[in-house]
Amino acid sequence: MGIRNHLINLFRGNHSVVDVWYYIQGNFRYRLYYSNWRFLIRKHIKEQIGFRISIMRKECFDNGECVMCGCSTTALQMCNKVCDGMCYPPMMWWHEWVFFKNGEVLYKGGLYWKLIDEQLYFGKESNKLEKACGNSK
Repeated sequence: MGIRNHLINLFRGNHSVVDVWYYIQGNFRYRLYYSNWRFLIRKHIKEQIGFRISIMRKECFDNGECVMCGCSTTALQMCNKVCDGMCYPPMMWWHEWVFFKNGEVLYKGGLYWKLIDEQLYFGKESNKLEKACGNSK
C-alpha cells in the first residue's frame, strides 16, 4: 500500500497518524538501508534492522507480509513499531539495545523481551516468556 492509500485511509479514519508516520519512517529507512547512504542510519538502528530481518519467518519474507498479523515486510521492520504478531520488539534506544543483545531481559512496549540462544522470547511477566513468532523457521 502506498503513501497515497495510507493518507486516504487516514482521512477515512481507518489509520492513525502514527501509522502513517511509521509507514514513512520505514520506507525512508528501507531506501537508506539498501543504498550508498546506509551510513546515515545510526549503528544501533542498523543492527536492529539486521536482527529483525534475521529472525523473520521465511514465509513472511517470501509473502511480503507477516503471516501472523498481515503487516507489510520489510519496510515495517525498519520503523520503530512492533509487529502486531509479536515477531520482534519495538525499536530500542542504543543503551537498551546493548542491554538486550547482551542477553538481559528488557521491558519495552508493555512486554518483557529476551534473547536466549539467539531465539527471541516475550511475555507479560519476566519469568513467563514464550517464543516470538519470528523464531519459527
